[in-house]
Amino acid sequence: MTGKELFDRYQLAALRNGLGSREFHYGNILYQALRLEGEEKVFQLLEQAENSGKRIGLGYSIPAQDNRLDPDMAVLV
Repeated sequence: MTGKELFDRYQLAALRNGLGSREFHYGNILYQALRLEGEEKVFQLLEQAENSGKRIGLGYSIPAQDNRLDPDMAVLV
């Protein structure tokens, strides 16, 4: 599957399973990652995650010493 197909599959699962589900939570992470990194990078990460059995998570590019509350990058976890 392509990264776009994987993204769409996870978003549909989030809608199908609804608020509070694990799928909904992951769908939100993917949407945030898309806003932070753009389509090309997120779709590449989704393909890598699928091939390695990992997932996409959100992280910080520098340690959160400046009291930053919001993650600013997508990473494989």
